[in-house]
Amino acid sequence: MNPDEMLNIYFKPGTKGYRILYFYFTRYRELFMKTNHHQLDEFINQIFLNVSGIRFSEEIKNLEAYIIGTIKIQCRVQLDLAIKMKNRKQKENENIEKDNEDKSVLDNLPGKEPNPHSKLESTEVFSLINIFKLSLKESERDLFNSLIEDVPRKEIAEKKNQNLNTVDTQIRRLRIKFFSFLKEKGYTFKMFSKYDIN
Repeated sequence: MNPDEMLNIYFKPGTKGYRILYFYFTRYRELFMKTNHHQLDEFINQIFLNVSGIRFSEEIKNLEAYIIGTIKIQCRVQLDLAIKMKNRKQKENENIEKDNEDKSVLDNLPGKEPNPHSKLESTEVFSLINIFKLSLKESERDLFNSLIEDVPRKEIAEKKNQNLNTVDTQIRRLRIKFFSFLKEKGYTFKMFSKYDIN
């Protein structure tokens, strides 16, 4: 589906996708006002850009359900970012107040606070993983979820009623598929090394 078709079917007023977007924006307007999404149109445009950039698998039987699901995931991601931004600003304000009370040189040494990008990176990884799952067959998705939940290979094999060699082959293929997906999105393997799904 090309972006123009997607825009008309899922993002124009009166469509199911638009109603979902309108609900999220109006319900959490105060949070979104603290981000780059000051207006509903800006919020919808951001979600449209994110969703229209996804190449959905041709094997998907119900494309509409997957696109609507992806719209909901993107709404939750934007909401999560807005909440994190609010919490970060509150923490900054608390730190400013604390600094005003106690101007200690040691408290201002660089490197004391954790990397401010790590939380955003985790949210981005969560979003990418969920989008990737939408492109998988049901059996692949079950295996992927088991790997994320750190289910032992032996337990996966027993559950699928397969031998370990077969499960290992499926895991290798799934890893290749996942890293190809990440590469298409412009991410390096190094960034995802800490999210190992062996």
